[in-house]
Amino acid sequence: MSKKRTIWLLITSLLLAAFVLSACAPAATEAPPEEVATEEEAPPPEEPPAEEPPAEEPPAEEPPTEEPPAEEAPPPAEEESTVVILIPDNIAAFNGLITDTGYEQMAGELVMLSVAEADPDGNIYPELAAELPTIENGGVEFDEDTWSMTVTWKLRDDVFWADGEQVTVDDVIFTWDTIAEQSWADGVDYTEYLEKIDDFTFKVHYYEGYVYPNYLLQFGGENFFIYPEHYCDAEQGFYEWDCDRQPLSSGPFILEEWVTDDHLTFVRNENYFDEGKPAVDKVVLRIVPEESVRETIMMEGDSDVHYWPGDETSVVYKDSEFVDYLTAPSERWVMRLVPNLTAYGETDPVANPHPFLSDLQVRRAIRMAIDVDTIVNEIHYGNGRPMWTEFFREPYVCEVPRPVYDPEAAAAMLEEAGWVDTDGDGIRECQGCPNAEDGTPMVMEFVIYSEYGESLELAQQYIAESLADIGIGTELLSIEGTIMWAPAEDGGTELSGNFEFDMWDDGWPGVDPTDFIWWFYYSEATAENGGYNVGRWANEDFDVWMDEAYTLDEEYRKEVFCELANILEEELPWILLYTTLEAHGVNTRVEGIQPSANDPLTWNVAEWSVSE
Repeated sequence: MSKKRTIWLLITSLLLAAFVLSACAPAATEAPPEEVATEEEAPPPEEPPAEEPPAEEPPAEEPPTEEPPAEEAPPPAEEESTVVILIPDNIAAFNGLITDTGYEQMAGELVMLSVAEADPDGNIYPELAAELPTIENGGVEFDEDTWSMTVTWKLRDDVFWADGEQVTVDDVIFTWDTIAEQSWADGVDYTEYLEKIDDFTFKVHYYEGYVYPNYLLQFGGENFFIYPEHYCDAEQGFYEWDCDRQPLSSGPFILEEWVTDDHLTFVRNENYFDEGKPAVDKVVLRIVPEESVRETIMMEGDSDVHYWPGDETSVVYKDSEFVDYLTAPSERWVMRLVPNLTAYGETDPVANPHPFLSDLQVRRAIRMAIDVDTIVNEIHYGNGRPMWTEFFREPYVCEVPRPVYDPEAAAAMLEEAGWVDTDGDGIRECQGCPNAEDGTPMVMEFVIYSEYGESLELAQQYIAESLADIGIGTELLSIEGTIMWAPAEDGGTELSGNFEFDMWDDGWPGVDPTDFIWWFYYSEATAENGGYNVGRWANEDFDVWMDEAYTLDEEYRKEVFCELANILEEELPWILLYTTLEAHGVNTRVEGIQPSANDPLTWNVAEWSVSE
C-alpha cells in the first residue's frame, strides 16, 4: 500500500553475464562425383593403321563440373533483450498484503494480473475484465431505498495460467474468499459475498446499507492480484502459502529463478494473452544493498532501472546523458511523523496514554518547530514540496491553511502544556502536565526505516536538532521496514505498539482516498489486524463523516473529504511534512517506462522495449 514500505539492505552485488546466442552455418553440400563408365560399357579402342602415325586429336574439353552453391548460413540469432532492475533487498512475497515494501507489488505485476488497474493519470482500465461495470451499461445496480448496490463483472475468456488452465471466475472468487477470511483487502468490510453467474461472469453483493465507491479497483490496484484456485492451497494460509513464493503466472513474465540475496530472473510468457507482448525477453531483479553501488552500476551501463534512487543520486541522474530521472505525473507520497498516543508497548490510549505525545498541544508544538522548507530544499534537493494535508490531489483538494514555522511559539506552547526545563540540562520535565508524573523527562525514541537512504537519515537528524532547540530529547534509531510494518505477531513494532515516534512516507493510490483514510484514521482501524491506525487516535465526529464518504455522489464526497481534512488539522493525529516523488533512474535504452503514483513501475512492463 505504500512506498512507505520501500527498500531493504544487507547483500552482495551480482554481475550478470550476458549470453549471446550465435548460430553456426551448416557445411556446404559437396558436388556429386562424375559418372565413370564401367568396363562393359566402354568400347574397345581402335588401333590406327601401322603405316600412318596416329593422328593427334586435341583432347576433348571436359565440361566444367558445376558445384551447386553452398547453402546460405542463417543470420545469427538476435541477442535476448533483458531489463535489469536494481533493488536493495529480497522481496517477501509477490503481493503487498503480506509485507508492503513496494517491491512486492512491483514483482507481482510481472507475473500476475488483476481484474482492473489504474494508469499514471488515474484512468481505470480493464485487465482481466472484458469491460468496466458502470450504472450506464447495467454493470452497477444501486437501490436508493435500501442504500445497497451490486456490481456485475465480465471477464475475458482468452487468459490462461502458465500451466494451460484457463483463468475464470473461480479464481477471482477463490482469491477474494481466501483474503477476506485470512487477511484484509479494500472493500472487505462492505462486501457480503461474490456470486458466480458463469465461468466468466460474477456479481459482487454488498451489505445492505453500504455503498462502496471504489468498486472499480476492489479486485485490482497495487495490492490485489488474482491467484489460481487449482494451484494455491488455501489451507496453508494466505501468509504462508507456497504459491506466493512460486507463483503460477498469468502475466507477461514467468519466474525462472530466485537466488536469495542475489537476483530473481523472469522470462517472457509465450502464452501471454496480449499477442506480441511482452516486448522484452527477460527481466532481472538484481539485489544490491548499497545505494552508492546501485548508482555506480547504473552509470556504468550495467543496469537499466534504479528503483527509487535517493535524492543525492537523483542529482547525478539529472545530469547524465544516458540515465533519465523519471517521475510520475502526480505526487502521492507524503513524509509524515507518526506519534503513538499510547504509552510504549500499550494499545489503549485512554488507559495508558503516552506521557506527552497524547497531548494535542505538544503535537502542535512539534510541528511548529520544524522548518519543512529547509528539509525539502537542502536535504531532498528540491524533490518535493511542503504538504500538511492528505487531501491535495485532484479531484479531492481541500483548502487547509499551511502551518506556521515558529520555534519560539512552539517553546511557549510546551510551557503552557506543563513541560519545563527545571534543571537547565536542555530537556523539559513534567511540571503539572496532564498525562505524566512530575519530573518525567521529555525524551522519546525517534525511528525511521533504513531502506529509504541517507536523505531520510539527514531529515531525522535535522528534526531531532529542531526538537532539541525547544527542549525535547530524542533517541534516534533506524530499523528495517519489514520490522516496522510487520504484523504484531511477527514482531511489527508499530502494530504491537512498541514505538513512540516514527517517520515514513505514504499516500493514497488510485483515484479514491476513502479506503486509505479509513485504514489510517478510523477508530475501528486501531483494532488488531483491523487497519493501520497505529497511533491509536479515535474521534467520533471523524467516524461519522468517514461513513458519509461511502456514497456514489461525487460532489457530496468532495464536501465530506474536506470536513475530514478539517478534523485532521484540528486534532493532528499524524504530522504531515512534505511530499516525496515517485521517481526512478532509467537507462535511456529502455522505452515505455512510465512511473505512476497509482501502481508500481512495472504496471505496464509488457509495453517496455529495449533499443540499442
